[in-house]
Amino acid sequence: MSNREKFRGVYTVVPTPLRGDERIDHAGLAHLINYYIESGCNGLLVLGSGGEFPYFNFEERVAIVKTAAKAARKRVPVLAGAGFCGLAETLAFVDAAAVPGMDGFLVILPTYHPIGIDEAVSFYTRVVSASKKPVLYYHYPQMTELFFPAAALARILLLEGIAGAKESSLNLGEIRAHLEIVKVKDFALFSGNSFSLVKTLAMGGNGVICQIPSFAPLLVTGCYEAATAGDRARADTLQRKIMDLLPFLNTFGLAPSVQKRAYSLISRMPFSLKSKNRSRHAVIKETLRQMGHPVTARVRSPLPQIGGGDREIISEFISRLKPL
Repeated sequence: MSNREKFRGVYTVVPTPLRGDERIDHAGLAHLINYYIESGCNGLLVLGSGGEFPYFNFEERVAIVKTAAKAARKRVPVLAGAGFCGLAETLAFVDAAAVPGMDGFLVILPTYHPIGIDEAVSFYTRVVSASKKPVLYYHYPQMTELFFPAAALARILLLEGIAGAKESSLNLGEIRAHLEIVKVKDFALFSGNSFSLVKTLAMGGNGVICQIPSFAPLLVTGCYEAATAGDRARADTLQRKIMDLLPFLNTFGLAPSVQKRAYSLISRMPFSLKSKNRSRHAVIKETLRQMGHPVTARVRSPLPQIGGGDREIISEFISRLKPL
């Protein structure tokens, strides 16, 4: 099966449920895995940015992958995020986490000290050579500080072992340029957010890996299915409904209409901006809790915990989601 056939559709970024003492709630994680599969998600990503991956140690990350793979039971592809500043830990992780039932790694390279394209190419070359599973490149320059122009990034995207990429730059021009680069190979390119899902699919993208389907899976899968079936009117209608959920990932302090205009401007800029967003992990978990899922809103310290005001706003948003 080709990469474009295997890795396509709506992949939800799975939150990592925690107990009150911040230990991992593996039963809650297995519950969410089943919920997303039964809701029609085409694949899953654990240990993504929305899964709090930087806050778990090596052993915890491997345990999360094992729980997810076991719960998924090969019903849909399972990707695991691999994000370490060093090569040695990354290589150790892609070896230890390559368990039966998981299907690939989404590899990001967080940086503390800046590196250049030569060092990044060397890093990914070593990772794909060592990995027993397909490797997808995680393009998130706002967080990694790896702001490479398309001509330079092509050196990574065109590596033989790179099966695809998640594009979280928000910049549609970059996505278009990267799609042009990879059209010569079997490559699965995903949007990193559902707010530009229809446009990314129209440009030739394979789907989306994002957080919105973690609490509104039917909305995002419906949009994807309409777009790929050629029902542009319905796809655009559902895309607008997805845009109404921007505050969940940004802020409840600004009107959705203002946030939509800002997103539209950012997506058309000729370059990517650094992200200044606060963590919204607790908001997503509280949303799931209020929807009746057996999880807490707890996040790993020092991430901000949920506030009382947010709980009330979330309740209002959930009432709008129910018809979906």
